[in-house]
Amino acid sequence: MIKLALIDNGIPYHMRNNRNQRIVHKSFLASKCDPSEYKDDKSFHGAVCVGIITSICSDIELWDLNVTDSAGTTQITVLLEALEWCIQNKIKLIHMSLGTINYFDIKPLWIQIKRLLDADAIIVAAYHNRNIKTYPAAYPGVFGVRQDRYGLLGNGQILFQEQKGYNIENSIIANFSWNGIVNQANSYAAPVVTGHIATYLNRKPTAGFDDVMDFLMTIATHKSDYPDILENVIRDKTNIEIPVIAGIDLDYEEMIQLKVMFSQNGYYAINLQKNPLDENVIPLEYYDDSNESLNDILYTVYIAYESDIILLNQEEEIFESSKASDIDMYIVRKNNMYELYAEDRIGITYNIEDIYELVCQYFA
Repeated sequence: MIKLALIDNGIPYHMRNNRNQRIVHKSFLASKCDPSEYKDDKSFHGAVCVGIITSICSDIELWDLNVTDSAGTTQITVLLEALEWCIQNKIKLIHMSLGTINYFDIKPLWIQIKRLLDADAIIVAAYHNRNIKTYPAAYPGVFGVRQDRYGLLGNGQILFQEQKGYNIENSIIANFSWNGIVNQANSYAAPVVTGHIATYLNRKPTAGFDDVMDFLMTIATHKSDYPDILENVIRDKTNIEIPVIAGIDLDYEEMIQLKVMFSQNGYYAINLQKNPLDENVIPLEYYDDSNESLNDILYTVYIAYESDIILLNQEEEIFESSKASDIDMYIVRKNNMYELYAEDRIGITYNIEDIYELVCQYFA
């Protein structure tokens, strides 16, 4: 019987008694809330995932690891703690119908995932429902899954989609449907793949990544030209509801100084720059390629980080060409002077320390 860790929001107590599985519950939340206490529809997310897995493979030893609250959110530190527990307990198969689109989570999460992969663990993870770059689903060695939203597959079927920038294991399409209705959530497609892998590991419990990949390839449906791809950005025309301020020809230290000034006054500021010097700044290249508009990049940052302000480091030619974008204000450095523009010029100062007050006056 394969040992499977479900990292999710926990299975309610009254659903843990299933004679076909041994279910052990463990919470990593500080409050140690039992999912039975949750009141909204998301409380059954983990239970639905287990139901899908066991509809394919009922013979599992389930470790129910609760990391998300009733709203389905968590902190990266909580997820890392759960993954550490999986390392220490030598879990073979790990299912995560969750992930992060936060750039700052990538490195610390990869450290834990790499340790699990090195220990021969098999990991399945769902992509964000907007079908954008998500971790751990996009890491090499992780089986990343999204839903077949076009009904090209039958319930429980999978296919692989080769895609630029992703390994083949990161590009699995799976179908979970109920009474012919295709569910749109990627989090309910990933358990389909986990169920198939559990079936295989019960036959070959020492199988490694390559063995599992070969197995999935043998059961995959061979269809080409799947119409949907993973994106770098969320494409949406909705207006950004926070200030976006571009520094024109400001150097790296000046942009960081601006961020610190906002942070010291209780605002969560995100710096977005080309070729940043450290990991505290999001590189524009992380989202950018020839197909991405600046507005789509800014909207993605707005959704992913829920910051109070976005600080964007730009160049002079951008100032002349991006008037129609979501940028609300420009800070233009000319020699030792800073000029602030919104619709018109709104201020001039020789001291970068004064910029914070000018910005606050404008957006007050």
